[in-house]
Amino acid sequence: MTEGSVVARMPDFEPPEPVPEPAVGEVADAAVDEAPATATEAPAAEPEPARRDLRALWRRIRVPAIAFAVGVVVAVAGSIAAGVVQDRTRHDDVVAAIDAYVAAIESDGDRTAATGQTPSLDDAVASSVLLYASIRIAVPPQVVCDEPRIGADLALVDCRVRVQGRIEPTTIALEHTDMGWTVARGLEVPVRIQSGALLVDAVGGVPLDEDVARGERAVWLLPGRYDVDAHAPAQLAVQVDGLVVSPSGGAVRWESDTAATVDADVRAAALAFVDACAAAPADGCPVIQDRDPVEPFEAFAVVGRIALDDRYAMTYDVSVRRPVEQPSEFLLITVRVDFGEDLDRYDVAVVPTS
Repeated sequence: MTEGSVVARMPDFEPPEPVPEPAVGEVADAAVDEAPATATEAPAAEPEPARRDLRALWRRIRVPAIAFAVGVVVAVAGSIAAGVVQDRTRHDDVVAAIDAYVAAIESDGDRTAATGQTPSLDDAVASSVLLYASIRIAVPPQVVCDEPRIGADLALVDCRVRVQGRIEPTTIALEHTDMGWTVARGLEVPVRIQSGALLVDAVGGVPLDEDVARGERAVWLLPGRYDVDAHAPAQLAVQVDGLVVSPSGGAVRWESDTAATVDADVRAAALAFVDACAAAPADGCPVIQDRDPVEPFEAFAVVGRIALDDRYAMTYDVSVRRPVEQPSEFLLITVRVDFGEDLDRYDVAVVPTS
């Protein structure tokens, strides 16, 4: 034992009688009152039984609580992670289905790969004869789609379709079945072929039924440009560009130059009608100025057009004037040329003025 050190020795004594366990709020006060006053006093005794019991109780409560909290966090995180993985998988499956469908639409050759991915179409709306006839397409469309909007069993994809330099929006619908994600509504369009003084015999090498060729029944077709076989009246020199189908519909594009004999016949009919009206005005005649002596009219412009409600005919607007040198009177005369339903007729008649 070194000099200057102080040793405190606990006296021998009997354990005190047990005392009632203090309340939780009293434990801290008791600990403060019984703390040693100086360093020379005896070391602190073991905690009171009540204090030991409280610490043990806290450990028993805290450990399960922490474990429960950690378990909840892990479970929630696992659930979120599983949901994210599931959503990503669904997204990837939908995108894969759309990519496969668009690739089939844009591919050269026949449409079998694309039509095989869509359900049967309503024949009450349009005929499917061309769609399922392995019809070839001359110029496929270009299709660009946005991110899909995915629900429980349905997904919608907004797309833009480019055909012959024109871009139109459309929407593709997919549904989830036992076979995975499949196209429920694709890019098929009901097209009614109405070509005026032109009869389409075949599209993409596939012959047409008469009701389809005459526009009396629509047909389902995918977007793009199709080659067509057609015939026109002998009096027209026709150049056919093809059948162009977009998300909004389709039409046969063609140009024609009227034969010189047709122009001459149309001009002659218009001038004969004006001369007759000048000589003896009647119902359906335009208002003609009185002239003495009567000066002849001249036809100086002939413009033809086709009307959808008059499919087997062409209508010409003929501009006439007099006098020839310094005209002060202008008239517009309408002349109709009827080619007949089989394009084998050629009747020229003036449409009376209303």
